[in-house]
Amino acid sequence: MERHFHEELKELKQKLLKMGFLVEAAIEKAVDALLNRNSQFAKQVIEEEKIINQLEIEIDDKGHSLSALRQPMAVDLRILTAVLKMNTDLERMGDHAVNIAERTLTLLKEPPLEKDLRLEEMSKAALRMVTDALNSFIREDVELARSVLQCDDEVDAFNDDLYFRISLLMEKSPAFIRSGINLIMIGHNLERIADLANNIAEDVVYIKQGKEVRHHIETKSF
Repeated sequence: MERHFHEELKELKQKLLKMGFLVEAAIEKAVDALLNRNSQFAKQVIEEEKIINQLEIEIDDKGHSLSALRQPMAVDLRILTAVLKMNTDLERMGDHAVNIAERTLTLLKEPPLEKDLRLEEMSKAALRMVTDALNSFIREDVELARSVLQCDDEVDAFNDDLYFRISLLMEKSPAFIRSGINLIMIGHNLERIADLANNIAEDVVYIKQGKEVRHHIETKSF
């Protein structure tokens, strides 16, 4: 019974990783579409969202079934709980990638921006957090997970800076308002992606050490 449970849990984790790689690729493609004005990439992100959504449903159904039918012990239950949380966070990341793609398609109808808004730097920082969070889960690497937690403030700072720069541009040029609003929302989506990567890193710490590190407060889980 226990061996069968662990086999099923392993399969569930593999499916979660598959979803994670698809989400990571969607974010990369959405960012590429934004930075390089690539409408084809933006449309692909929107079209491929259904694959991520289907995986989210499958993982959620299987995870809750395992919990109800197998009645896992404390450590296994901790892993299963974290996997289900990660599943939700990855699906939300996919939603944010779609939001970026949709906003990008709107921006492509406007002239390209000449101002340096540091969007590329912000995008790279958020993507690095996603990649490191997934790798920390794959490797069961608590130190890498904790390094992700330390990067969250960096993305927040980029987002604040983006908002400030765009606000100034909109004040100077009302014609920029439509593009500015879309860029502010893209910044918000990147910031949320970073937050969700942060959640996954927190779950890796929880899996390996039984510690809750949300809000920078550590508590032991028994």
